[in-house]
Amino acid sequence: MIVDYLERMHHEMYNEKLILEREFQKKEILLKDNIKFIQALEKSLDENFESFTPRSVNQENHSKIDSLMDEQKIIESELNDLSIKISKLNEYLAELESVTKVAREKEKSLWNKKELKEKQGKYQRKIIEIQEIERQRIARELHDSIVQSLTNTIHKIEICTKIMDVDTVRCRLELHVISKTIRDIIQEMRNIIYDLRPTSLDDFQLDNILEKEIHKICKSEILNVSYETLGESIELSPMMSLSILRIVQEACNNIMKHARAENVLIQVEYKKEKIVVRIEDDGVGFIIDDIQNLKKEDGSGLGISMMKERVFLFAGRLELNSEPGKGTKILVEVPIDKEDA
Repeated sequence: MIVDYLERMHHEMYNEKLILEREFQKKEILLKDNIKFIQALEKSLDENFESFTPRSVNQENHSKIDSLMDEQKIIESELNDLSIKISKLNEYLAELESVTKVAREKEKSLWNKKELKEKQGKYQRKIIEIQEIERQRIARELHDSIVQSLTNTIHKIEICTKIMDVDTVRCRLELHVISKTIRDIIQEMRNIIYDLRPTSLDDFQLDNILEKEIHKICKSEILNVSYETLGESIELSPMMSLSILRIVQEACNNIMKHARAENVLIQVEYKKEKIVVRIEDDGVGFIIDDIQNLKKEDGSGLGISMMKERVFLFAGRLELNSEPGKGTKILVEVPIDKEDA
């Protein structure tokens, strides 16, 4: 119970930190744009330019610069406050992790191995379920807030192109580029929303959703993916189907990013007591010992460990075989529990 409470606190605090970090990033972008705008206006107010420019325009630009500088001070103050809050949250999270670790060790000592294994299995499956519910919530928020905000920003930028009097040609060109970029971001955000929770997973079996995912990958023309099933298809629980889908997605993402492969084989075999997933590519391969402990500062390089964790939660196993120049093979075996089928 204590561990559950501590982990719930950690989860809530971590989400709060993510929100603040996203807000911090937005403020940073806004500050950079503000500074660039001020520099552009100041550059236009040289003596030679002012001598040929109506006084009203110059006064308007001076006024605009003063207004932007005031706005810049406010943004800098807000960034400082956000930085302090994020720093404090990091300290609290570190303390919570330390306390949770001690509490978890004490809790383990109260259970024998069999009872602990059963409890961990049910508890960790519940964590995945909660994570997927959270992804759904995030997807709704991304669609209802961020996409609409970006769309409004596009309209504002397009209005700016009509009222700018200083170097209008350049400003219009740059603003049109920004508009195009933001539109692309909106499309990317919509793709992310879909990836967070494929809606068809609620209505179709694992085979159908995998076929749809593979069709999407093939459509990109980056990989030639072959998919086949062996044995009689079994209707799995949504959580097990989703976990297998995530494993396939992560494996394909790694192949597209790192393997330089042309062909990929994905095979799903249904057996009486387990489901077996094989993923093979003809890429450059790698030395397994070099990749096992890979952990980059940006959080990437953790795809294999995440796949292993998902398999472990269903008491399964993941086997990884790869050699330089000989491609990579991933074997996943997950037992089919009656409760999960």
